[in-house]
Amino acid sequence: MKADGTIVARKLHKSFGSHQVLRGIDLAVAAGEISCIIGPSGSGKSTLLRCVNGLETIDRGVLRVNGEDFGYTETDNAYLALPPHRLAEQRAHIGMVFQQFNLFPTMTAETNVMSGPVLVKKTNRKTAREQAQELLAQVGLAGCGHKYPAQLSGGQQQRVAIARALAMNPSIMLFDEPTSALDPELVGEVLAVMRDLAHNGMTMLLVTHEMGFARDVADEILFMDDGIAVERGDAREVLANPQEKRTQEFLERVL
Repeated sequence: MKADGTIVARKLHKSFGSHQVLRGIDLAVAAGEISCIIGPSGSGKSTLLRCVNGLETIDRGVLRVNGEDFGYTETDNAYLALPPHRLAEQRAHIGMVFQQFNLFPTMTAETNVMSGPVLVKKTNRKTAREQAQELLAQVGLAGCGHKYPAQLSGGQQQRVAIARALAMNPSIMLFDEPTSALDPELVGEVLAVMRDLAHNGMTMLLVTHEMGFARDVADEILFMDDGIAVERGDAREVLANPQEKRTQEFLERVL
């Protein structure tokens, strides 16, 4: 099935032992939309993102990514986990950028970006290198391909991580607080790359504390607290006029 760049979740539940982390989450992201997840630490935001990427499996509920059931297949009387190779095929259409850059320290920026296409897609190295150079230029790092992660600033490393995710030609990009590990003066350069992706029609689901970015770029905001979707709606409307008391309290503290 062709990846269509959509995410649909209904009544998602996820527990770790006796601790319920997600409690009936609903989410819908259309192709080309940008959806931001906000909320206090420990509210389940990152776990939701990891479920959408297949790093965690849901306990119950419905999760459809790119137009198909994600991580499982439905029979007449049961949901069955997909075999690893099929899950890997689904995950290949989803790019993810984490709080920490997770670059390979012994590889240059260029070879970091090349790694996915070469190792997973079996792209020949010449083609992968040309693509890596184009993507590094796209994120403002033309001429930096020969540098190792230790020779780059935090903002540059995060931009390499974005380029590496884009190298797999994903239909959806997930961002888990991509600026939280950066010094304040480096945040802007990463957000600028994300703005470009948004303007170019990439479907994006991101956990962020950057409310200005959410107001400017996001189509929808989901406010989570204690594993529950407390409020969901138009980004500018929710930020300017939250309806739920818990959302109001949170935004009063962070805005």
